[in-house]
Amino acid sequence: MNILITENQYKKLIKEYKEENFKSAVYFDSLYGTSLSHQYDFGPNLNSDDVWDIWVNCRDFGRCDGIKVLIARLHEFFPYYDLNKIPYEKRFEIIMGMASEYSPSDIIAFSVYGITYENNIEQKRLEKQLPPEVAGNINWVLSPDSIQQVRDKFGVNEI
Repeated sequence: MNILITENQYKKLIKEYKEENFKSAVYFDSLYGTSLSHQYDFGPNLNSDDVWDIWVNCRDFGRCDGIKVLIARLHEFFPYYDLNKIPYEKRFEIIMGMASEYSPSDIIAFSVYGITYENNIEQKRLEKQLPPEVAGNINWVLSPDSIQQVRDKFGVNEI
């Protein structure tokens, strides 16, 4: 008899499993000398990997006390003037973006303004103008600010 389980069920069965916090903007910065990522100050006892683990525990296992505390304190470490008007689910996305060390403008574009890869025409246009190996390393949604930084860095002018 074969039993199929989902990836999340598998993770729950393996207690040692720890999802890697792959920081694509940080990786891009290290490869190309850009400054598209941003490190956030979560306080003296938390770094971005700790926050990632808190986020994953809530997402995958329903253990959300830690994320609730971070969301309540979000105004202390995220530079957005109107956080109280952002729905809880979007604040949850903001925490994920901060843990991934995306820039505030990239996080705001995605979480507040709903820019996704599918509807980001400017990012798709930019990626077509970049060398394939560079474009292949953009693994997150770019804001207009980040798109301009990449254009400037690689000398890409709009067509």
